[in-house]
Amino acid sequence: MLNDFALNLPKMLLSGLLALAPVTLPSLAQAAPKTTPVVQASSQAPAADALTPLNPNPDKLALPETLNIDLNQALTLEQAIEVAIRNNIGLQISELQLQQAQAQLRQVQAQLYPTLTFQASIGQNTTPGGQPAYLPLNFQQQLSLQQQQQQQTQQQLLAQQLAASSLLNTQVQRLQQRFQGPQLTAFSDQQNLELQQQLQQLQNSASQAATPPNVTRITLAPVNQLNYRNFFTNLFGATAGATANAALVMNYTLFAGGGRSAAIQAARDQVRLSELEVQRQLQQLILDVTNDYYLAQQAKVQVQIAEAAVANAQVTLRDATAFEQAGIGTLLDVLTAEVNLANAQQNLNQARNLEITTRRQLAQRLNVNQMVDVAIAERVEPAEKWSLSLEDSILLAYQNRVELEQQLLRRRIALSNRQLALATTRPQLSLFASGNMLDKVTDDLGPRFGYGVGLQMQLALFDGGNARASAARQEALAASAEEQYANQKDSIRLEVETAYINLKANEKNIATAQTAATQATEGLRLARLRFQAGVGTQQEVTNAEANLTQAQGNLLAAILDYNRSLAALKRAVGYPERTGLGGRQ
Repeated sequence: MLNDFALNLPKMLLSGLLALAPVTLPSLAQAAPKTTPVVQASSQAPAADALTPLNPNPDKLALPETLNIDLNQALTLEQAIEVAIRNNIGLQISELQLQQAQAQLRQVQAQLYPTLTFQASIGQNTTPGGQPAYLPLNFQQQLSLQQQQQQQTQQQLLAQQLAASSLLNTQVQRLQQRFQGPQLTAFSDQQNLELQQQLQQLQNSASQAATPPNVTRITLAPVNQLNYRNFFTNLFGATAGATANAALVMNYTLFAGGGRSAAIQAARDQVRLSELEVQRQLQQLILDVTNDYYLAQQAKVQVQIAEAAVANAQVTLRDATAFEQAGIGTLLDVLTAEVNLANAQQNLNQARNLEITTRRQLAQRLNVNQMVDVAIAERVEPAEKWSLSLEDSILLAYQNRVELEQQLLRRRIALSNRQLALATTRPQLSLFASGNMLDKVTDDLGPRFGYGVGLQMQLALFDGGNARASAARQEALAASAEEQYANQKDSIRLEVETAYINLKANEKNIATAQTAATQATEGLRLARLRFQAGVGTQQEVTNAEANLTQAQGNLLAAILDYNRSLAALKRAVGYPERTGLGGRQ
């Protein structure tokens, strides 16, 4: 009974390998709708609570204090891709760069609107002599203050002149009334004295009326830096002369020589370029996770094959020992069986070590919590067939590969930057308007208002050739993008052709390896029967075991190589059904 089990074990393993459910992946033959490219998760994404233990540590700078590895978290390929999309750091960085590009676009689009600025200030300072020195706002406000001061001086002088003139008229009339009449023929000494005094008063009044008063002109002294002591002291009236000012300024660029529209277009293209970069990172991540998953699958099945080889070697050693004890076998057969068992055990240890290593590599790719070690849930089975021809596959790749559109966008960005550089040599026309209010807080006059409006034109006459040099640099970048586009197109075609050829070759290898594995299983069964019947040798059994192990490994390699080629072919054509990419718009 045990012999029958040992003989049938390789066949049972082979039938188990060939009876697995295929990996479900969307077909590329279905055309994707032409929508705005958006990163989409798989349609067969697992429940969120099922993948919660696979989240990375929220604090990316923290190190785990304890480490307990859970080997029971088995994942399918679709689940592994979903976890990688959610946790991959490189993809998150690309999404942050996309947000930066979108913010940059909003910043550039702000040039389409006018700028409005409000300014207000209040303060006071004094000169070394104690004379108030007001905080000047601009030259026009200082000139207004000086004109007001001159008007006050002129009004004071005019009032003094009118008062002196009125006094002179009164005195003259009195003299005329007093000294009129023919009876006054001679003057006494007392009358002469009074006449002289009145004449002296008239002379003083005339001199006072003709001489302007001595008025000290107030000048605006330079502004000294205020500190918290004198500012609040002067502000609350300890010293007269505080001033308040408010201004509202509007500015709008009417014509920028084409630079504004070029900057906005370059920012929009940069946003689109960042979107495509996110999709490119997503496509590459899917391929990397798929390859790592298949590698872990291969290591897992290699362990099963190695375990079957050890079981076969143990059966052979038991038979050789029984024959040697019965006297119909030799000690050499026993020693040979022991060596084969030791080699099979060593291969099993190496296969187990490779399985652990590949699982840790997959866990690192998924960026899962450091206390989790993922396992493989799916069994090895050939994936679905590729329904497109080589020519159709190449055309689909030209339509969907984001790298081609990225090169076109880089060319457009370079041309927009060239236009932006040349705009600095063209006239710049802007509209400005402003309104301001000035008030001297300590006087009895009300606030004074002013405004300004006008157009401003600016033209750079000579910049040393800077603008032309920058434009020439952008032209070179545009030409480089064109060359890279042609090179990328050739590379994409080579990727598609290589993956397609490998896919067809591995598809044939699967059929060949299946036949070889079936024949090797039957050969081992016949070799054991011959050896047990005494008509065969131990060497025949050993060779049959080695042939079966090799045939099973070849079948496993053929299936996984086919799956890898299919994954590479999907990546080469751009995963249109997974990333939501259609044809370029």
